[in-house]
Amino acid sequence: MLQLRFTTSSALAVLLLCSPLRMAAQGDTPITVKDGGSLLLDAKGLDAGQTWAVTSSALTHKNPNGMLKSLSITEAGADRCGGDAKCHVDSTKHWTIQINYGAATLTISSKPSSSKGVRIRFPRNAQFPQWTKTANPDERELGRHGDGKKVTGVTVNGGPNLCAGKDGCVVTLVYTTP
Repeated sequence: MLQLRFTTSSALAVLLLCSPLRMAAQGDTPITVKDGGSLLLDAKGLDAGQTWAVTSSALTHKNPNGMLKSLSITEAGADRCGGDAKCHVDSTKHWTIQINYGAATLTISSKPSSSKGVRIRFPRNAQFPQWTKTANPDERELGRHGDGKKVTGVTVNGGPNLCAGKDGCVVTLVYTTP
């Protein structure tokens, strides 16, 4: 007969491995940026505190080993990625998405030295504290409804503009962590 005995240190190790903090950082994290009267940022777990590191200039996902799983860009409901689930991004290399809104540019990227991690950088004139909460705790809104500003450009890795600002651009990426 085989008996397993847990020591205090092994029980503590099991608790640490299964802790909610560790589990919260795993899985898929959808991040959506869209316009529709104001710029809206929806990042799963934004207010959880366990998922994101927050400064006034950037949000950085706390699990730096995650990778881009999918990326979609639509304008007026039309797929601007031509059916490619990663919008022509090689997820094994560093990637950058720039979203132009009025005079501001919001940048979503992996770590500069690799294809891993995700960081949302805010421009100087639209720092994170200027984004107001919505009824959804994972959303922040920049601008006022009806201020006339729209997303006028979305580029992936410095490529062509995938959103001309005609009617509601939506950028959704899914970041997945091991």
